[in-house]
Amino acid sequence: MRAHGLRQSDRVNFRMPVEASWFGTNGTTFKRTAMTMLVSKNGGVLRLVERLPAGQELTLRRQQDGEVWKSARARVVAEIDQDPEGFLYAFQILEPRADFWDIEFPALSKADDAVARLLMECSFCERREVVYLNPLELKSFEMRKCVARVCSQCRAPSIWIEAQSEVVTPTVEGYVAKIEQHVVPRRKRARVKTRVLACIRRRGFEEEIAVCEDLSKGGLSFRSRNQYAEGTRIEVAVPFTPGSGAIFVPVRIVFSVALPGAGLFKHGAAYVKTLSGSGA
Repeated sequence: MRAHGLRQSDRVNFRMPVEASWFGTNGTTFKRTAMTMLVSKNGGVLRLVERLPAGQELTLRRQQDGEVWKSARARVVAEIDQDPEGFLYAFQILEPRADFWDIEFPALSKADDAVARLLMECSFCERREVVYLNPLELKSFEMRKCVARVCSQCRAPSIWIEAQSEVVTPTVEGYVAKIEQHVVPRRKRARVKTRVLACIRRRGFEEEIAVCEDLSKGGLSFRSRNQYAEGTRIEVAVPFTPGSGAIFVPVRIVFSVALPGAGLFKHGAAYVKTLSGSGA
């Protein structure tokens, strides 16, 4: 029996246009262009202009190269929100082996040694993969905006860059990530001193761009304009590039210190371990 409510893979903030079609209650066929807001191995969040009931089955299609299309059956799990452009639905792909997104999602257990996660693509074959970065790979990405790794499709070492959403999104101005990093051993964990952007997400609030100061396998610290109380659970994507496929992971605030001279707050956060299982 499959467990419900357990995360099976990372969830990637990724904009991708898809065609959604379904049958209405009177047998009428509807076909609309929809936009993904988030994708995971077996589901995600979709924005549609129509209101749909939970349980509504859909056929999703996305265009690949030229006239090649890939399709998959899906089901609406719930309406989770709405914005000026439509309704947001959590959905589940009913054919998980179809690899509908053409994105490789590694097992969550492989993230134990990671200090950061990015959706990246091979610069040769353009294959996409959620990549868990260790401290050396993070340093390479900060300095060169790329990492060298072996591509399983090319079967050779290649250069990997951060994957961009398939639609243009507004850029965030006024933030400059300074590239300066070194590893300082502390309390059995290597903490990566860094200056990269992070995106903070909290339900009911607007997303916030913050500056991350250090990373480790167990957590991170960042400076932000907003104060988050100790114990608050939020989601953070780091490193973050506006318009890219951001990967948000849950964290818990362990300390919050005001920086009056800067008008900011410094926070320390610990990663909240998620159990692997089935679901979007």
